[in-house]
Amino acid sequence: MSLFAGGLMAVFTPQFSASLWILALFPPVLTVRGGIGGIFSGNLATMLHLGLVKPRLRDNTANYYGLVKSVMTITVVDALILGSVSFIFNLAAGTSTTGMWLIFLCVPTVACTLAVSFSVPITSLIAIETYRRGLDPDIIVYPILASVNDIIVTTFYVAVVSLVLVGGPIFLGLGALFALILAAVGIVAYRSRGDTFFRQTLREGTTVVVLSSLFGSVNGVMLSRMSGTLERTPGLMAMYPALTNALGNIGSIIGSQTTTSIALGYARSFKEELRDAGRKIFQVEVPAAFMHVVFAFTAWLITGPGAPGVSLMTLLATALASNLLSFGVISVFALYSAHLAFERGLNPDNVVIPAITTVSDTTATLALTPAVVAAKLLGL
Repeated sequence: MSLFAGGLMAVFTPQFSASLWILALFPPVLTVRGGIGGIFSGNLATMLHLGLVKPRLRDNTANYYGLVKSVMTITVVDALILGSVSFIFNLAAGTSTTGMWLIFLCVPTVACTLAVSFSVPITSLIAIETYRRGLDPDIIVYPILASVNDIIVTTFYVAVVSLVLVGGPIFLGLGALFALILAAVGIVAYRSRGDTFFRQTLREGTTVVVLSSLFGSVNGVMLSRMSGTLERTPGLMAMYPALTNALGNIGSIIGSQTTTSIALGYARSFKEELRDAGRKIFQVEVPAAFMHVVFAFTAWLITGPGAPGVSLMTLLATALASNLLSFGVISVFALYSAHLAFERGLNPDNVVIPAITTVSDTTATLALTPAVVAAKLLGL
């Protein structure tokens, strides 16, 4: 599914050099996808285990609806902040101009809000059905959600970018939708100000996801600086969401299991778990490495075998090198962040998966350049 999302973004490949903001905003938007989705799925899985949420979509508990409202509010707040931070970073890097500030605010806010509005009921249905069947939502929900969200958020992002590129009255309509979203979320936040769970989730979730925005904006600058490489090798753009998603899934499975173990009182100290984590990490990494081979092959098919710059061996070498450079980092970080959040008295479900997603997105983006270099050194 993430490869399909990458294929959607590959449509804009010829425009990357002329409109660098498309690349600059894409990683932060993906980071919001992971951070918000992580907060929602992590809390939902734990609350199902603890009986705080009923395994049904209608007539649920106040905790469930408080979680939904807080997630929608965090989405808008974070999108505004990430747009502002990304604009400042790209302005300093020379990849944007002062006249683009409205684009950097409007595009992520509208795209992310629409995407989360679709993903929340989908996530709820997946988590509830998983729980009813006696399966572990911590293992199943976020990886499925991340893949589905890649398509959802990329589809809305591509649609909003297309409206901006068309310009004229359509862009004015986009601005009106932006204002409507701000008003609606403002009303929800005001009416929920007395809800303790809403305030806690908003406070902790916003703090983490704002920090995520900083990393996401840096990722956007790095990706926009790779515009030439992405134009010459379009399969890389098709593969990029899958690489970040897969790395996030590795970390989220380990992190989500750890947060639930902490909540149920089963978790040991970080040092004890780290000593015995090798087998768990290996069990997650082996299928992940295989999936990276699938990513490369599918990206090669999506971007057209035989087309200029489309090399299966280059994509294979890049995907595997990226995986090897990054999976160990994110696995250890997942264990550490869960225990650190618990020791600091925070709700791990508001902190861990968003932090993992952020670090995984940045790690995958950082690993992309040396992975491409490695492929070139091998003569591929």
